[in-house]
This record gives sequence, C-alpha cells and structure tokens, in this order.
Amino acid sequence: MSRHHLSLGSLVLLLAGLLAGSPSALPAAVSQTKGEPYEASGPAQAVPNSPNVVVVLVDDARYDDLATLPVIKSRIGATGATLTDFYAPFPLCCPSRATLLTGQYAHNHGVLANEAPLGGFSGFDDSSTLATWLTPTYTTGLIGKYLNQYQVPYKPPGWDEWMVPRGTYDYLNEAWSINTASRPSNKRYPGYQTDTMGQLAESFIRRHASDRDPFFLYTSIVAPHAGNPADPQDPAGFPTPFVKPEYRNVFEGRAITDRSFNEADVGDKPVRPSPIRPAEIAGLTEANAQRREALLSAQDATVQILDTLRDTGELDNTFVFFMSDNGYILGEHRIRGGKVAPYEVSNRVPMLVRGPGIAPGTVVDQVTSQVDFAPTVLAMTGNLGANDTPIDGINLIPFLQDPNSARTSREAVVLEAGPESSTTTRYRYQGVRSGQWKYVERQGGQEELYDLRGDPYELENVAARPGFGQTPVQRQAQTRLDVLLDRYRWCAGAKCR
Repeated sequence: MSRHHLSLGSLVLLLAGLLAGSPSALPAAVSQTKGEPYEASGPAQAVPNSPNVVVVLVDDARYDDLATLPVIKSRIGATGATLTDFYAPFPLCCPSRATLLTGQYAHNHGVLANEAPLGGFSGFDDSSTLATWLTPTYTTGLIGKYLNQYQVPYKPPGWDEWMVPRGTYDYLNEAWSINTASRPSNKRYPGYQTDTMGQLAESFIRRHASDRDPFFLYTSIVAPHAGNPADPQDPAGFPTPFVKPEYRNVFEGRAITDRSFNEADVGDKPVRPSPIRPAEIAGLTEANAQRREALLSAQDATVQILDTLRDTGELDNTFVFFMSDNGYILGEHRIRGGKVAPYEVSNRVPMLVRGPGIAPGTVVDQVTSQVDFAPTVLAMTGNLGANDTPIDGINLIPFLQDPNSARTSREAVVLEAGPESSTTTRYRYQGVRSGQWKYVERQGGQEELYDLRGDPYELENVAARPGFGQTPVQRQAQTRLDVLLDRYRWCAGAKCR
C-alpha cells in the first residue's frame, strides 16, 4: 500500500475542506477576460495523502452505449456516481479533448476542428493544461490517442510518461512511441491496440503505486471510433472499428432503438435528409453492432485497470473516471453518420466516476459539461488555484457528494460547433442547455427548441416557426433561453459559471 493512502476519516476531512465556501469552490478571478489567470493564494501545494486520479476516455461512445457495458456500470457507476446529463459542448474529437484538458469551451481554447488550420494538434496550445497544473505534485501519464495530426515524438509539457501509438486508428498497429524520463524510444507491442493500452496502464499503476507522489493517468482508448484493418462484414458506406475476434457478432442484428432513428417527419428540423432505405438500415445496424463489440475490449481494459488498483491497494484511494469525448449519430433524425450536430445522441455522453467520498449508486441528473472535468480534478487533487489560465467550468465535487442539495449559479451550459472552414467566422450553431430545455441557433438563422423532459428524443422542435404556434410555456422558455444564449455564447472564465 502506498504512503499516500487515505483513511476514511482523512477522506471526509479532505472533501469537507474542498467543499467549504461557495458551491463551485473555485477561486475568484482576477479578470474575466480570456487569457488572464485566476488569482492564486500562493504556489500549488500537494494535499497531504492526496488521492490518485485515473481516466479512461473512449472515442465516439454514445450515452446509450452504456447499456451494453454492464461491468463498467457495476464497477464504476454502481460503486460511485453516474452523471446522466453530461455534455460534450463541441461534439468532435479535438475540441472535446482540448476542453477536457483545459476546462475551457472551444471558443476560448481555440481548437475548432480536427485538422489545421482551424484545429487539430497544431491548433492546441498545450502549455497550460491539467498535466502542467498537477506537476510536480503528481506523476502524470498519458496512454493512447492525444489529438488528431499529433506528431511523434513530441511530449507536451507536464507529462512525465507519454505512450502513444504511431497509427492512432490502426487497431493492430504494433508501433508505439514511448517518451518517459529518459528519451523517446520506439517499441513494438503485438496484438490488439486496446489490449496494449490496458497492459500499459497496469504497468504504470504498478510502477507508481508505492511512490511518494500520487499519480494522474489518462488512458485514451480509440474504440469505438472507426479504424483499420477492414473486415469482410464491414457495411459499405458506414465506417466501423476493427473488432477483436472473440467479440465479433456479439451484438449482430440488434436494432437501433433510439426513437429518433429514421424519424418519420423531419419537417421541423433545419436539416431534412431523405428517409433511410432498408439497405442503409442494415448497414447502420451492423455499424452499431461493431462499435459496441469494440467497446467490450475497452471494458476489459477498464477492468484490468480497476483490478490493478485493487491489487496494489490503491483502489479506495483513487478517483476513476469513465467517459467519452463525444457521441455519434447512426441514423437518428435521418442523419446517416457523424457527430457535429446539436442532438442528444451526439452531445450527451457517458460520464461515471467512483472514488473517495462518493456514495455508491449516486446519480447526478443536473446538467453538467466537459468544462467541469478539469476543475473537478483540480479539487480532487488539492490543486485548485494551480491553473494559470481561466477555467470556464465548475467543481463537481458538491454534486458528487450530495446531488440533491448542491447548487450552482450557472444557468446554462454552452453547445457549439465552430466554423466549417477557415474562410468564415460563423459558427455552424450555438446553443444552451438549461434545465429541461435545449435551445440552438443555426448559422442560417434557424432555431431549435426541445423540451427534453417531455421529448427526450427531440422529435418535435417547438421553436417558433411560421405557421406553427407555441404554448405560453414554450414561448416563455424560448424567450428566456434566447437571453441566456446571448449571455453565454462567448463567455469566458467566471462569466461561464
């Protein structure tokens, strides 16, 4: 057992201290202007007996994919907390990953696409992230995917150990770039990439379990994102991951059950694709099956991490997150694929966490966001104030401790998608989620309003449209959310909270 193991009494005292003060437990900002840091009371100090933090991030998993991951639900959600309304503000790989590491919306961190010139690896300023804020009080490690177009052997600031596959989307690629305390090196790990990530995570935990410093491990698994090699069962026109042979056909033929799949009437939507043909339905059904089959290997890797934490005596002293960068559309609202859309299957993502002080079976149904992840980790590790850039999110520890009584002054979370090309500054859409309502304004001026309590599948856009009336409740909601959107669409730092 490591020397930073916490007793239950110490955990209670530590979390009580973190919860003291305002619900967000965040330091006051010197300025609310982007680029200016929070005021800190002094250098970041390690909290005595600090807990570890381990993150398992999967790629493109939807919230409803959790239904096929029973072990994740039982060993993280049932023993900790499930956040049922957790949002990816900009549902695309690079913007989401930059948000997780900075606590900022994309309109502040500036990563607005997966590729240059609007984003990707080259568009991300990683000089100030969770990794740098946790260093030197934490040993930090990243395993797996970073950002699209990443170039080896670069190791960003703050990371002590850096282990990335040279072929991000090659599920059987054996070549890895390993950059640790000495120098970059190339290694070969035969086998399935997700399995390799589980093995590397186990090695990291075992090597650092008895260290004086606690650790922060970010394991970024590419499943269920599409990748190579191809398989004879792959449906034409619908990208799929490569499934480990033992899991092939586990979910074959299972229909997509989201009620918005091949929506009967999309006349209320700004985008109105044609009905999905039977052959396309078969292709989407197979793509969905393969995605979920690939996730079973991610579940195995997560179990390997949990078992290693238990075997090393670290499990009770570790916060373990399981989450996704964004969702994925598989025929909902007749959209054949992709993710950059303001719909639940795209921007509502899995988020489960277990760890010290979180009661088993906790359910957080308040609206939360990926901008909240970084400040929550800073609070968990006793590093609030260590960040040298403004953070847009809130500390979620009060919600994890007592979701029924936790409060925040934040009235909405932002939903956004940046410009489609470098020739325009107009965002594809900007919106807010507030309470039961979601409101979105498209770049062409179209508006969407959904009552997610009464219409969770977003089948009826109740925004005011010519020839369609609104109930007084809907009209009042749209008026209120229109004001909120103007307030939050370009918010930064404290103005987002």
